Amino acid sequence: MQPSHASEWKVPTTFIYGVHDWMNYQGAQEARKHMKVPCEIIRVPEAGHFVFIDNLAGFHSAVFYACRRFISPSATDYQSLPPDLISA
Repeated sequence: MQPSHASEWKVPTTFIYGVHDWMNYQGAQEARKHMKVPCEIIRVPEAGHFVFIDNLAGFHSAVFYACRRFISPSATDYQSLPPDLISA
């Protein structure tokens, strides 16, 4: 991913990686530096590249957390990352 492309994105973005993913989440960290929209990077424990298979509960937790932040911006229950996830 080239950071210049990420700077053109128009929607808030959440990257979800497995802790043992072969893809390097630092690429998302670099892209985030150039983004003009809210961006978060979540790492799911006990998961590799196929997070949704390796840790189904952790993946769902990350997706629900990411969606809740934008569907209900006035809600307060989304403010802290669920304990089973890691922010990068």
